[in-house]
Amino acid sequence: MSGKKRIGVLINTLFSEYAVEVLKGIERFCREHNCVEYIFPLARGKSSGLYDYHCDTLMNFINSYNIDGLVLCSATYASDYDLDSTLDRVKALPPIKKVSAGLQMENIPSIMVDSEYAVKKLVTHLIEEHGCRRFLLMRANSANFESNLREKYVREILAKHGIHLSEEHVLNGNFAFDFAVSSMTNYLRAHEEIDFDAVICFNDDMAMGCLQAFEDRNIKVPDDVIVTGFDNVYESFETERSITTIDQRMEEFSYTATELLYKSLNGENIPELTKLNAIPVVRSSCGCSKERRSQLAKEELSKDPGLVSFERTELDTRHNLFRRSSTQLYLLHYFLMESQSPVPLDGLYDRLLYCLSLFDINGAMIVLYDHPVFYEKYSEFIYPESAHLVMAYTALDGVQRPDIKFNPRDYMIPPEIEATNNGTYTIFPLYAETYQYGYIVMQFGRYEMIFYQSVFELIEKEIINSVNITRAESEKNNLKNQNLSLEEYSEKLQRLSFTDEMTGLTNRRGFYDLAQKQISVTVENGGSGLVIYGDMDGLKSINDTFGHDAGDRAIKYEAQVLKSIFRSSDIIGRLGGDEFAIVAANMGRKDFNRVKTALERECTRINEKNLEPFVLSISIGFAEFSRKNSSLDALLTEADAEQYKEKRSKKERKAKK
Repeated sequence: MSGKKRIGVLINTLFSEYAVEVLKGIERFCREHNCVEYIFPLARGKSSGLYDYHCDTLMNFINSYNIDGLVLCSATYASDYDLDSTLDRVKALPPIKKVSAGLQMENIPSIMVDSEYAVKKLVTHLIEEHGCRRFLLMRANSANFESNLREKYVREILAKHGIHLSEEHVLNGNFAFDFAVSSMTNYLRAHEEIDFDAVICFNDDMAMGCLQAFEDRNIKVPDDVIVTGFDNVYESFETERSITTIDQRMEEFSYTATELLYKSLNGENIPELTKLNAIPVVRSSCGCSKERRSQLAKEELSKDPGLVSFERTELDTRHNLFRRSSTQLYLLHYFLMESQSPVPLDGLYDRLLYCLSLFDINGAMIVLYDHPVFYEKYSEFIYPESAHLVMAYTALDGVQRPDIKFNPRDYMIPPEIEATNNGTYTIFPLYAETYQYGYIVMQFGRYEMIFYQSVFELIEKEIINSVNITRAESEKNNLKNQNLSLEEYSEKLQRLSFTDEMTGLTNRRGFYDLAQKQISVTVENGGSGLVIYGDMDGLKSINDTFGHDAGDRAIKYEAQVLKSIFRSSDIIGRLGGDEFAIVAANMGRKDFNRVKTALERECTRINEKNLEPFVLSISIGFAEFSRKNSSLDALLTEADAEQYKEKRSKKERKAKK
């Protein structure tokens, strides 16, 4: 590859501010040293969706055919797994050069940010300069390595000053803004008075969540309560009240990690462990004056003249989503309006040319398998032996359709294409529910990672819709060519039109047709059964609070719950929005109570995993069908009325708490 080093980056997510800062350092090194960078995002853990396990398949590309070395962003990777699980996954990777960025790993050169000094210095500052004695911690869950380490340092310095930290004053914010808002709000509701004078948060997202919770209740920061964060992400100094925090020097840290890997690839010996010291950053959320903040900054800088200024007066000029949201959201809106009708693959490429140029994407490659690959969670994914590079795009040349056939088990990109690459590329799998269709390799432009994550998801839906339309057209032609009877042909087409695209359940049209047939057959044979009507609890609130993508995920979760509870012989349909219906032959009232309990248990199990900020719940009602009562419309009306009683009962119980 003309001497270019191919640097792989394994990271848990693209769109956290922490990840953005880390990726900036790696990209800067690769740009300065003419390296090609491939980012493999594993969108897993607390922020993942129901089918994001498909992202794990990207790890199959981490081999010497595709990259020369790997920067393992282990701090992000371990944030949603326990450390042992992380080590096991890394050990299973092929034997290529690696550097661990964030956690020290056996037999892998590692770079870590040592936060002990900074944490203890910051807590001491709160105690000695601001007189804080009553502390509350906002941490992540107990399995999180980083959170546990930070808590250890806080407890050590509190103990040194004779300050006791009660377990009631340790809250779980799950390293997320929404969780922190909810956790702090619930605490404040349960206590008539504020019984703490400082909140130490183990990342800036949670600190901003606490600021929001305090603002909602008219609690003044720092007059009533001091708040501190951790990470020094972009928003921490762009907020109206800038946050006292700890700077992990993430861009410098990741730049150094890439530099160590580069040296290793060139045959140089590198240390097994490199440490970078974090530094405390004092801002207005702890109550220090501007003069005092400047004085403290100078004191820290005098210890290490190589450090950048705390106040970061020369702010990034990057097109941050939070500053340019109106422009970027309008671009997304404009594309959605221009692409309302799905088109076959042959008609897709002109639309993608428009989309890719609109969103300032510098390059993209779409790889499709010959057939979608079925892949369930916890199973092993085997790449097919044949795939096609069906589209290649650059901002200079536009869209090309090379249709290059290759084996994705050997190469991620056909060798003749890969040899021409420059810059930074991010790889995403193309999947819908339990099927994977291929993957896309994208070279982003000037906008933010979270914006491009949304762009990818739009493009992904376009591609999968086009693949499915093309396959359906092909299937129609095959059916015609097989000289099937008109009845068989019509039945096949009807089956294709009976499926709800989002959930894979029977759609409204299909449900009404199949359900009435099931009822009629059952009663003709002397049987009976149940028609069950379900309506999700709080979907509008989920959409309003967390966005419609979260609402879609909630619907998909609920569909999976229903599939897992009911029998394969039962007909499960999504009638639209958050409404579901089931016809279950040969079930009775006792069976309904069992089903209801099982549904509640499964929803609770999913909620306790803390995968999503919302609570998954559904209210259901039933009507019994028999020879005397076999009209589907009447049965659904009766079951809906019973469902409404259940939903109203839930609201009354909640109001009494």
